Amino acid sequence: MPQVALRQLRRERIDDLGLGAACSYVDCLSLASVTQGDLMSHLRLVASALFALLCAGCASLAKPISLADLEPDPTAGVDARSGLPKRATHRRSGVVLRLVPGDASANALFLAETELTVGSWRRFVAETGYRSDAERGVLDDPDHPAVGAFTATSAGGREWHEQANWSRIFPLLGTEELRDDLPVLYLSAADAVAFTAHFGLRLPTAAEWERAARAGAATRFPWGDEGGDACRHANLQDRAGARRFPEFNVPVPCDDGYAVIAPVGSFAPNAAGFFDLVGNVEEWCLVANHTHSHYELVGGSWVADADGAKLSQRASLHQHARRDFIGFRPALAIELPAN
Repeated sequence: MPQVALRQLRRERIDDLGLGAACSYVDCLSLASVTQGDLMSHLRLVASALFALLCAGCASLAKPISLADLEPDPTAGVDARSGLPKRATHRRSGVVLRLVPGDASANALFLAETELTVGSWRRFVAETGYRSDAERGVLDDPDHPAVGAFTATSAGGREWHEQANWSRIFPLLGTEELRDDLPVLYLSAADAVAFTAHFGLRLPTAAEWERAARAGAATRFPWGDEGGDACRHANLQDRAGARRFPEFNVPVPCDDGYAVIAPVGSFAPNAAGFFDLVGNVEEWCLVANHTHSHYELVGGSWVADADGAKLSQRASLHQHARRDFIGFRPALAIELPAN
């Protein structure tokens, strides 16, 4: 079968990640004249698509996990009310979690201390062989090619680039080095669900995220009400970005030293010990109801002005959307031992 036909089959197969499409793709491959290496490459693509398909039903709140899944940090102590560790490492994923205490209207949960890093995503890929929506070419927008993602241009705008994915960041800039301590980029909500489902975690709801971000405060931002105080606490669209990108015309009136993303934990934590809940990357959160699940983006990012970084701010994109300012932060529902 000609390579053009194979590429067309690939696009058809990944359009909706339907099981029938994936099976049709495998059947057609069996008739194609491809090398063994090509065949294995295509089969890995199909396996990754099936993995994502199986995770598609995992978006609802995951089953609580026992305390045995955690390695408590003895230096952080325990919560006096619940007896739960205030900080712990999730053994399977290696993600460091902090406790979000419960109250009369909401259960306690654990939330990742930082945005998910490139290193943590790399670990997941090594275990599963998973390929992200950007790599597999799951359709993001009918007006754009399937493979790749929207990414920053030298002027500060966004263009689609087929090489943009979690392992090739900012390809149109050509200046940013991939590091394991950076927040992982170009991941869709579907990718985030695949990661969390594999490790027995889940995405937080927007309400849970906001509870962690506020840490009891009623202000616009975790640090107070003034956007001009942001640069010690959050990586937003500020003077550093405005120097780099001419189209950044509404910067936050301070300078945090980062024109694009910063390594996680580069800024002061909030009162509950969480880093970067505002700024750096927007974070996928789950919105679940009785009929279906969809996703919201919270927290603002390195391209957000002060209004975009308010704790009450919400944005919405398609579940397969991926950008250079979107990431996520896993959560863990905990099962308390019986009395």
